[in-house]
Amino acid sequence: MNSYKKILLNGFEGECMEAISVDKLKAFLKWPDCARDWKLLRRVSSHGTYTYQVKADLGLGESEYFIKVFRKQERFEVAWKKMKSIRGLKKPWRYPLQMLGYLFDPIPVKVGFEKGKALLEQGIPTALPVAYLYQKGLISAWGFIITEKIPNIIAENLAEYLKQRKNELGSGEYIREKRALILELAKLFGKLMTLDFFLPDLRVSNILVERLPEGKFKLWVIDVVEAIPHKPREDKMLYHLIANPYYAQLFTGTDKIRFLKWYLGFSGRAESWSIICCRVNPLLQAWWKKWHKKYGQQNPKPH
Repeated sequence: MNSYKKILLNGFEGECMEAISVDKLKAFLKWPDCARDWKLLRRVSSHGTYTYQVKADLGLGESEYFIKVFRKQERFEVAWKKMKSIRGLKKPWRYPLQMLGYLFDPIPVKVGFEKGKALLEQGIPTALPVAYLYQKGLISAWGFIITEKIPNIIAENLAEYLKQRKNELGSGEYIREKRALILELAKLFGKLMTLDFFLPDLRVSNILVERLPEGKFKLWVIDVVEAIPHKPREDKMLYHLIANPYYAQLFTGTDKIRFLKWYLGFSGRAESWSIICCRVNPLLQAWWKKWHKKYGQQNPKPH
């Protein structure tokens, strides 16, 4: 198990692995100049996040890392623009309440760092947390979380892998491979449901795939900065994982029933799977219809 140390760096506070050189970390994180050399992978303005991929020597030799930068001010800016839009004027209370909530939100990079360590302690594969740094501020707060790049990943995420393999394989072979992935997904979901925190952003786009020998797979959970400290909400996590409209095309009704049966078997509730299927499937379908009504014939925006 890795050990960590508290650090103070250029007005930031946080933690890093004991093996990390604080001097190298300080030289590496000269914001904003450092970001010019980083590869930007994704920006989500509504979350105030930027995700980068970098190669650097932080004391462990040259390695590849992912860095997520969080800016609270950007979340306020996005909410302010939405508040003045037609949508915001129809619900004048929505975005002011949202901005009020931002003032009291936990520190996302610290949440991601601590929950990443918690997942690893429970034997759930996730990216190794290397360091986080955070500068406090009511509105201007911002920070970084650095994680190791996960080796041997075979696609951008599980959703993209399923789409890719559907085009590459024959029908029978694809069904067998997807069934193996659904089995691993059910095992992973069962482990996540035993935690004392909830991952509201759990979806197939936040799960990575590693291929093992003999047709087996290992699934990795990523992007846990939005973890909430209470017991997981089973229905909501199921919705995001297997019924989110953007990814619904990946799973047939049989896939979902098989997933539920395996998940309940792993959690010791196999005898009640038919009852839970009857309860959960209509609920997932109702959520899907709500999204379809919201977007009409347009494709839902991926989350």
